[in-house]
Amino acid sequence: MNMKWVLAGLLFPLTLQADDTEIQQAIEEGQQAYQAGELSRAAAQFDYAATLIRQQQAGELGTLFPEPLPGWQADSVDTQAGSAAFFGGGVNASRHYNKSGASLDITITKDSPLLQTIAVLFTNPSMAAMGGYKVKRIRAHTAMVKEEGDNRELQMLIANTTLLQLSGRGMSEAEFNAYAEAVDIEALTGF
Repeated sequence: MNMKWVLAGLLFPLTLQADDTEIQQAIEEGQQAYQAGELSRAAAQFDYAATLIRQQQAGELGTLFPEPLPGWQADSVDTQAGSAAFFGGGVNASRHYNKSGASLDITITKDSPLLQTIAVLFTNPSMAAMGGYKVKRIRAHTAMVKEEGDNRELQMLIANTTLLQLSGRGMSEAEFNAYAEAVDIEALTGF
């Protein structure tokens, strides 16, 4: 195995996708190293396999974004998988949407240790209210929404493992709500 890929997997968020063979090989090499008593090498192989799996998850998250509404355009999906030691871990996917005078960013974050901090707001709506958020339901999930002029923000914690965030500027409330409803929340629940 090439050492530069191990370092890249540990130090930088990656957007490349590994195939199942590469993941299986890393797991097998980790098992062999463990059985040989080479614990550092085993840990590095298992970390590498975990990074490859997170990359795969990030790619799958990218398929859950809605298509642009009529009159809107969307950039390609940006996916990243970071090591738990750096960048808070977990996987992220985001997509930028725009039309004349309006823009929207949708971000999905999964399995990040940082979600524990945000979960406090969802379990204590009065704290969310102190932050200027209103609580509402979208497809049976609690969402926190904040509006300031024509800027809108939405945060939704799904299955305690996934954070969905929408941040819109210059768009109507109807357009903002249409995008929030169009995200495949059910797929995120079982992801």
